[in-house]
Amino acid sequence: MEHKVALGFEMKCMSNMITGFIGNELTKAGFDEITVTHGWVLGFLCRQKEKVVFQKDIETRFGMPRSTVANIMKQFEQKGYITRQSDEKDTRLKRVVVTEKGIKVHEDTMKCINYMNEILEDGISDEEKKVFTNMIDKMTGNMKRRGFEG
Repeated sequence: MEHKVALGFEMKCMSNMITGFIGNELTKAGFDEITVTHGWVLGFLCRQKEKVVFQKDIETRFGMPRSTVANIMKQFEQKGYITRQSDEKDTRLKRVVVTEKGIKVHEDTMKCINYMNEILEDGISDEEKKVFTNMIDKMTGNMKRRGFEG
């Protein structure tokens, strides 16, 4: 009987390896309090630093519940990565503003991620990367067509 490759399982295994690698690299760099999810959120805030960002924008972008994002924002504020400022138009809303410390942590985190990408892409041709990206895009489309947004 022919063994069928379970792509979802293989992707999950690779995701676990990537998460572990980044966690180890961040710990070695002195950022053991940063989770992968925190890194994603901090990166989003850094890329949006010229725009007005509210907690709701983070919830929407990452598909996370309000309580999870509120907890991350509380931790980020305690660590000095963000400040929350009243919006000029609606003082009930708090803008999320990344600080210089948050930007520095993001830059250092990106060094770890870039190093990991160098390792992952070693020996892989541009054509193979293109095929992989196309496959991932198709799989993502398959999931979205069935109502699964990530």
